[in-house]
Amino acid sequence: MKINFHENRLVGLLLTFIGGMLDSYTYIHYGAFASAQTGNLILAIIGVYDHNWESVGKKLLSTAFFFIGIMLAKFMIDYFNHKKFHFWRLFLLYIQALIFFILSFNAIQLHPSIVTIIIAFTAAIQWTSFDKINGLAYTNLFTTGNLKGLASNFYDYLKTKDKQFRERSIHFLSVVTVFILGVVVSVYLYHLYGRHMIISVAILFLFLAVSQTFLIIRFFREARRF
Repeated sequence: MKINFHENRLVGLLLTFIGGMLDSYTYIHYGAFASAQTGNLILAIIGVYDHNWESVGKKLLSTAFFFIGIMLAKFMIDYFNHKKFHFWRLFLLYIQALIFFILSFNAIQLHPSIVTIIIAFTAAIQWTSFDKINGLAYTNLFTTGNLKGLASNFYDYLKTKDKQFRERSIHFLSVVTVFILGVVVSVYLYHLYGRHMIISVAILFLFLAVSQTFLIIRFFREARRF
């Protein structure tokens, strides 16, 4: 393939859309962020001063499992690269669809700490495993770094008129815009369906996994003709 499937623009933007949904969902429903661990640590420290130990524990656990998720993702990248198994991220998308489908069950939803930990863990794996669009770095879970990339490249374009900086500005602008759209849609769906809106995340992961499966199958079929 011209690029790895996980660097495809559709994949990156849809994962960014999901990232916006997850952060807004976990904060609205559980009072913790799925991926913005800076916010979780600040809220945990505030919770210590307020003696809100349940909130402190929930946020620290979220941060701990986010950390573990990054390490696991790094291990998988090294392991599957060594094994020359290049499409392992496709199976990761199917697993995420299954996880978020399970998280929609009422029995699981009754345990907010568990849900928050699982979302933080899977979000960290997603962030580390999918970190480029067409070779350009981006972040699909939060938008601070993307805003910096947008501002920096837009400034450089205004200064030099170099098309390379313009393309990078458009790249980061699209990522920031899609993240915001994910937050807006998540808030809207939450007001309609409450905690059950998490099933929409499972559907998006499944759509992404199935669509990329068909593209990969078509690629291999066409490759056999040559």
